[in-house]
Amino acid sequence: MVGDGLDGESAVLTDVAQRLLDLYPRFSEDEPHALQRDFPRLSLASCQDAVQEAYLATGRLAAAGRLPQNTDLVAYLRRAARNQAKSDIRRQTRADRRLAVKGGDAPATSATTGVLNEQDLLEDLVIPAIRTMKESRRRRVVELQSRGWTDDRIADELGIPLSRLYRDRYEAIRYLRRKLTGHIHTWPGKNNQHGKKGD
Repeated sequence: MVGDGLDGESAVLTDVAQRLLDLYPRFSEDEPHALQRDFPRLSLASCQDAVQEAYLATGRLAAAGRLPQNTDLVAYLRRAARNQAKSDIRRQTRADRRLAVKGGDAPATSATTGVLNEQDLLEDLVIPAIRTMKESRRRRVVELQSRGWTDDRIADELGIPLSRLYRDRYEAIRYLRRKLTGHIHTWPGKNNQHGKKGD
């Protein structure tokens, strides 16, 4: 929202933008779990993506001065995250139908994927993908997060504000999603239409 914020549109944080920034740690921690309860078809990773997308879209509106100062940001963010989740489910449903029409082995693949736990995915897919990233602060952020470090600890270690950490992590996750698209295109709630831009 400022130089270290979402898009850097404004040199001064408005009140609504500052409140939005203050909400991020709790929203990004709690909302994916709440979203997964409401949309059990979605994986936790998909819910985290939906929450990030909702937050960044809201942040862009706030930075552009397009959110009234009296906006109930918690309600707004939750509604945005749920809309994003619904959109993800619709895209996945269309993708599943296309796979079914092609006569592919999507059901078997989905069943196999379903038995993998998050630790397996982290060790077998995510960490190797992180290692393919060029040396950068973004890579360092996700490396430390993959070790279980908290946001505050990572920010202290790297000497950056949390707002910069959130942006770096978001960009790193976008890269990793593209890198892993061949592995995740049949996961529940994942959309396999990613861009081709590199890290």
